[in-house]
Amino acid sequence: MFKINLIPEVKIEQQKLHKINAVMTTTATVTGIILGVLIFGLLAYNVTRQVQISSLNSNINKTKEELVAYADLEKTVISLEKGLAEIKQILSGGTKWSKFFVELEKATPADTQIVAFDITGNTITLTVTGNDIRSIDRFIKSFSSYKVNDQNLFKDVAVSGYTTKDNGKISFQVTMTLESGVLWQ
Repeated sequence: MFKINLIPEVKIEQQKLHKINAVMTTTATVTGIILGVLIFGLLAYNVTRQVQISSLNSNINKTKEELVAYADLEKTVISLEKGLAEIKQILSGGTKWSKFFVELEKATPADTQIVAFDITGNTITLTVTGNDIRSIDRFIKSFSSYKVNDQNLFKDVAVSGYTTKDNGKISFQVTMTLESGVLWQ
Protein backbone atom coordinates (compact mmCIF):
# COMPACT_ATOMS: atom_id res chain seq x y z
CA MET A 1 0.00 0.00 0.00
CA PHE A 2 1.07 3.25 -1.02
CA LYS A 3 0.28 6.47 0.65
CA ILE A 4 -0.87 9.15 -1.60
CA ASN A 5 -0.61 12.63 -0.27
CA LEU A 6 -3.19 14.89 -1.80
CA ILE A 7 -2.32 17.90 0.38
CA PRO A 8 0.78 19.68 -0.72
CA GLU A 9 3.58 20.19 1.76
CA VAL A 10 3.11 23.93 1.86
CA LYS A 11 -0.47 23.46 3.05
CA ILE A 12 0.69 21.08 5.77
CA GLU A 13 3.22 23.65 6.96
CA GLN A 14 0.53 26.35 6.97
CA GLN A 15 -1.75 24.15 9.07
CA LYS A 16 1.02 23.49 11.58
CA LEU A 17 1.84 27.18 11.73
CA HIS A 18 -1.85 27.98 12.17
CA LYS A 19 -2.11 25.52 15.09
CA ILE A 20 1.04 26.97 16.75
CA ASN A 21 -0.31 30.51 16.31
CA ALA A 22 -3.65 29.54 17.85
CA VAL A 23 -1.94 27.88 20.87
CA MET A 24 0.38 30.88 21.40
CA THR A 25 -2.44 33.39 21.07
CA THR A 26 -4.55 31.44 23.57
CA THR A 27 -1.60 31.17 25.99
CA ALA A 28 -0.81 34.90 25.72
CA THR A 29 -4.45 35.83 26.21
CA VAL A 30 -4.80 33.59 29.29
CA THR A 31 -1.49 34.89 30.71
CA GLY A 32 -2.61 38.49 30.10
CA ILE A 33 -5.93 37.87 31.84
CA ILE A 34 -4.19 36.26 34.83
CA LEU A 35 -1.71 39.16 35.08
CA GLY A 36 -4.54 41.66 34.80
CA VAL A 37 -6.46 39.95 37.61
CA LEU A 38 -3.31 39.85 39.78
CA ILE A 39 -2.56 43.53 39.17
CA PHE A 40 -6.15 44.49 39.88
CA GLY A 41 -6.08 42.37 43.07
CA LEU A 42 -2.86 44.00 44.26
CA LEU A 43 -4.22 47.48 43.55
CA ALA A 44 -7.43 46.67 45.43
CA TYR A 45 -5.39 45.27 48.35
CA ASN A 46 -3.21 48.41 48.40
CA VAL A 47 -6.23 50.71 48.41
CA THR A 48 -7.83 48.68 51.21
CA ARG A 49 -4.63 48.89 53.30
CA GLN A 50 -4.40 52.65 52.74
CA VAL A 51 -7.98 53.07 53.94
CA GLN A 52 -7.23 50.96 57.04
CA ILE A 53 -4.07 52.95 57.80
CA SER A 54 -5.94 56.22 57.39
CA SER A 55 -8.66 54.99 59.72
CA LEU A 56 -6.11 53.89 62.34
CA ASN A 57 -4.27 57.23 62.11
CA SER A 58 -7.50 59.14 62.66
CA ASN A 59 -8.27 56.92 65.67
CA ILE A 60 -4.79 57.54 67.07
CA ASN A 61 -5.17 61.30 66.64
CA LYS A 62 -8.61 61.20 68.26
CA THR A 63 -7.22 59.25 71.24
CA LYS A 64 -4.29 61.68 71.58
CA GLU A 65 -6.73 64.60 71.67
CA GLU A 66 -8.76 62.84 74.36
CA LEU A 67 -5.61 62.21 76.44
CA VAL A 68 -4.58 65.88 76.44
CA ALA A 69 -7.21 66.54 79.10
CA TYR A 70 -5.58 63.94 81.34
CA ALA A 71 -2.02 65.34 81.12
CA ASP A 72 -2.55 67.74 84.03
CA LEU A 73 -4.18 64.97 86.03
CA GLU A 74 -1.17 62.74 85.38
CA LYS A 75 1.21 65.47 86.61
CA THR A 76 -0.91 65.93 89.73
CA VAL A 77 -0.93 62.20 90.45
CA ILE A 78 2.86 62.01 90.05
CA SER A 79 3.28 64.99 92.37
CA LEU A 80 1.00 63.34 94.93
CA GLU A 81 2.97 60.10 94.71
CA LYS A 82 6.21 61.95 95.39
CA GLY A 83 4.64 63.84 98.28
CA LEU A 84 3.27 60.65 99.79
CA ALA A 85 6.69 59.02 99.51
CA GLU A 86 8.26 61.98 101.33
CA ILE A 87 5.58 61.86 104.04
CA LYS A 88 6.19 58.13 104.43
CA GLN A 89 9.91 58.80 104.82
CA ILE A 90 9.26 61.46 107.47
CA LEU A 91 6.88 59.18 109.36
CA SER A 92 9.27 56.23 109.19
CA GLY A 93 12.04 58.14 110.94
CA GLY A 94 13.78 59.62 107.93
CA THR A 95 15.43 63.01 107.90
CA LYS A 96 14.70 65.13 110.97
CA TRP A 97 14.68 68.55 109.35
CA SER A 98 13.91 70.53 112.49
CA LYS A 99 17.12 69.15 114.02
CA PHE A 100 19.03 69.86 110.80
CA PHE A 101 18.04 73.54 110.66
CA VAL A 102 19.08 74.05 114.29
CA GLU A 103 22.51 72.63 113.46
CA LEU A 104 22.69 74.70 110.25
CA GLU A 105 22.05 77.86 112.26
CA LYS A 106 24.74 76.90 114.79
CA ALA A 107 27.31 76.30 112.04
CA THR A 108 26.65 79.60 110.25
CA PRO A 109 29.12 82.35 111.32
CA ALA A 110 27.60 85.52 112.78
CA ASP A 111 28.79 87.78 109.94
CA THR A 112 27.11 85.66 107.22
CA GLN A 113 23.50 85.17 106.21
CA ILE A 114 22.01 82.37 104.10
CA VAL A 115 19.72 83.94 101.48
CA ALA A 116 18.97 80.87 99.31
CA PHE A 117 18.89 77.19 100.23
CA ASP A 118 18.46 74.12 98.01
CA ILE A 119 18.97 70.48 98.84
CA THR A 120 19.00 67.62 96.34
CA GLY A 121 19.67 64.24 97.87
CA ASN A 122 22.60 64.92 100.20
CA THR A 123 23.97 67.88 98.20
CA ILE A 124 23.26 71.31 99.67
CA THR A 125 23.54 74.46 97.58
CA LEU A 126 23.51 77.84 99.35
CA THR A 127 23.71 81.48 98.39
CA VAL A 128 25.27 83.41 101.25
CA THR A 129 25.98 87.09 101.97
CA GLY A 130 28.80 88.23 104.23
CA ASN A 131 30.34 91.44 105.55
CA ASP A 132 33.66 91.12 103.71
CA ILE A 133 36.00 88.66 101.96
CA ARG A 134 37.03 87.13 105.30
CA SER A 135 33.43 85.97 105.73
CA ILE A 136 34.02 83.36 103.03
CA ASP A 137 36.99 81.92 104.93
CA ARG A 138 35.08 81.87 108.23
CA PHE A 139 32.13 80.19 106.52
CA ILE A 140 34.27 77.43 104.95
CA LYS A 141 36.19 76.78 108.20
CA SER A 142 33.01 76.73 110.28
CA PHE A 143 31.13 74.29 108.04
CA SER A 144 34.16 72.09 107.30
CA SER A 145 34.90 71.57 110.98
CA TYR A 146 31.34 71.54 112.37
CA LYS A 147 30.75 68.29 114.27
CA VAL A 148 27.73 66.57 115.76
CA ASN A 149 28.34 63.53 117.99
CA ASP A 150 32.08 63.84 117.21
CA GLN A 151 31.45 63.43 113.46
CA ASN A 152 31.59 66.07 110.71
CA LEU A 153 28.09 67.04 109.62
CA PHE A 154 29.21 68.59 106.30
CA LYS A 155 31.91 67.54 103.85
CA ASP A 156 33.27 68.80 100.54
CA VAL A 157 32.45 72.45 101.38
CA ALA A 158 33.29 74.48 98.26
CA VAL A 159 32.75 78.13 97.31
CA SER A 160 32.18 78.60 93.59
CA GLY A 161 32.64 82.39 93.40
CA TYR A 162 31.71 85.68 94.94
CA THR A 163 30.46 89.11 93.93
CA THR A 164 30.65 92.41 95.77
CA LYS A 165 27.61 94.57 96.32
CA ASP A 166 27.29 98.35 96.40
CA ASN A 167 27.06 98.40 100.20
CA GLY A 168 30.45 96.65 100.52
CA LYS A 169 29.03 93.25 101.38
CA ILE A 170 29.77 90.14 99.34
CA SER A 171 27.60 87.35 97.99
CA PHE A 172 28.92 83.83 97.31
CA GLN A 173 27.65 80.37 96.38
CA VAL A 174 28.45 77.27 98.41
CA THR A 175 27.98 73.57 97.65
CA MET A 176 28.56 70.85 100.21
CA THR A 177 27.51 67.35 101.09
CA LEU A 178 25.44 66.49 104.15
CA GLU A 179 26.57 63.47 106.13
CA SER A 180 23.02 62.26 106.71
CA GLY A 181 23.91 59.43 109.06
CA VAL A 182 25.33 61.87 111.61
CA LEU A 183 22.12 63.74 112.44
CA TRP A 184 19.61 60.93 112.13
CA GLN A 185 21.14 58.48 114.61
